[in-house]
Amino acid sequence: MARILKVLSWTLLASLPLVAEVPALDAVLRSELAFAREGEQKGIRAAFLAWLAEDAPAFTPRMVRARDFYGKEPGDPGSLVWYPEAMGIATSGDLAWSFGPWTYAGKKGEAVLAHGHFLSVWRKQGPEGWKVAVDIGIPHPAPERPIPGLATPLLPFVSGGTAKPAEAGPALRQREVDLSAAWRKQGGTALLPELSREARILRSGAPPAQGGPAIQKLLEADRPGSKWEPAYLQVAPSGDLAWACGETGPDDRGLSSSFLRIWILESGTWKVLFDVRLLHPK
Repeated sequence: MARILKVLSWTLLASLPLVAEVPALDAVLRSELAFAREGEQKGIRAAFLAWLAEDAPAFTPRMVRARDFYGKEPGDPGSLVWYPEAMGIATSGDLAWSFGPWTYAGKKGEAVLAHGHFLSVWRKQGPEGWKVAVDIGIPHPAPERPIPGLATPLLPFVSGGTAKPAEAGPALRQREVDLSAAWRKQGGTALLPELSREARILRSGAPPAQGGPAIQKLLEADRPGSKWEPAYLQVAPSGDLAWACGETGPDDRGLSSSFLRIWILESGTWKVLFDVRLLHPK
């Protein structure tokens, strides 16, 4: 795994010209690679404590304070390896996201025990530089073929247009309220009209879904009855990128879940770029 990560790091750094249109992504990419390298060299606990923002939530699958979760001694001895498949950033250059595959082994160099995808939101924090504001991951079967780093059309993607920052927060909170109300009646298909053209849906047990049929299939499995209010909601100063996360109430099976959503402004309208849900055990 160490050699794989090293090769990927050099490959991704060599691809930096791809982010020339959005120079701020250079710093986010380097931060993501440094985070992953530290995880490989120093272990999961040390890396996450070093790179997580002080107030960052994590999902276990219930939402918890990440520093409380990763601060437990001695921490997970396993080996977690990951790299970005795609990234994006607000036009203000201080809020970004990173998305890609991960693998987990009991110890470094041992056989992979689990595969999945992660979604992280990065926030620029003055002299501290970039820190992870929130991180979530789903497990799924091993992919049929290797997933290339930074090779999707999402990489240079930035939102189409900007909103007035002062109005963006209240507007998005209302969108979350309206989506929650629609979800209570329709279930996951209530999300369909809210999706960006480039939307990805992440659910445990399935690879990330993109495109009509794949997304429809995953969303139809999300049962109605859930309701929520975001525990966290942050909008970039440029008013074109935001994220919200929290926990839902029980659905019609009595199951609650945690969620993370990334919203972008697309042609002047807020749309969901990523939607991740983790069911809680009964």
